[in-house]
Amino acid sequence: MTTPLTSPEPFDARRLPDGQLDWVRAAVEGYSALVEGLSPDERALYGSIWRHLARFYTPTTSREFKQLNLTPARVGQMMMDLNARKLVWFDEDLRAVLQCPPLSVLHTPHQVKVFGWERIYATSFIDIPVTLMVYGPNTWLTAQTVCPRSGETLAYKIRMREDFTLQADPPREASRWRVWLPRPDQPEADVAPYVQLHRLRPRINAFNSAGDLDMHRQYTTPDEPGVVYSFEQAMYLSNLLLVAFAQVMQPA
Repeated sequence: MTTPLTSPEPFDARRLPDGQLDWVRAAVEGYSALVEGLSPDERALYGSIWRHLARFYTPTTSREFKQLNLTPARVGQMMMDLNARKLVWFDEDLRAVLQCPPLSVLHTPHQVKVFGWERIYATSFIDIPVTLMVYGPNTWLTAQTVCPRSGETLAYKIRMREDFTLQADPPREASRWRVWLPRPDQPEADVAPYVQLHRLRPRINAFNSAGDLDMHRQYTTPDEPGVVYSFEQAMYLSNLLLVAFAQVMQPA
């Protein structure tokens, strides 16, 4: 069993790229505020969607959650409400949840696998470790992503300790990996940092080297603003997100 969640460890600017502390703190705390604003039924559904995606790797409909003792119509409405809060991606044509960060049934470059569970996609590179809040502590997760430039597979293992800290087991070459975190093209003072992060998820990727990242940007989005993270810095950001997301699994 994990220990009860306490306040996240203090945000440490030394473990993030220069200038990232305020934005990261605002994004993580903004997510925590969204979770705190959920009703007990919404919170139960939110956590159940994670478990369903991880267990079955199929889109999630309103008829999947009889254990919640709610009508499918009520569940469907709550799914749309979670979608409006940018907590899930609810497809109105399919009437199903296709993504509930950090998990996705849609193809992404980022995959996770735990023994006894289906392989599933993560919504971004920094979301890979966050999936451990579903699998639990002391469980090794095999993670892999694909460098958008070279096509090489970047793989490592990681687990969550009982105190919600992460222990990574990366290969030696992970020291040269670079993670690109794009930022909005224009200042978005009216958009909460967590919503900005949510919108940018599809473009948060890991590269085999700084050279691969520079070449990719030169040929795709040379003028796009963003921040380069090392593997260690990305894992620290993931750990902060993990603690925030794991609140959902705690009693309301």
